[in-house]
Amino acid sequence: MTAQYVTCRMTNRFGNQCTAEAIDPNGEAIICARHAAEVMRTISQARQVPQPRTR
Repeated sequence: MTAQYVTCRMTNRFGNQCTAEAIDPNGEAIICARHAAEVMRTISQARQVPQPRTR
């Protein structure tokens, strides 16, 4: 008997879907650990950029 699992919903620029298992198959964002880490790195980098001061 084969186990079924939900795959990540991310696609590359060619439209090929990621085949890794989703972290939380019942969650809103169905992504794998690798893509979740990329999102967290992007957020971290965005927070480090100084915001322009408005006055």
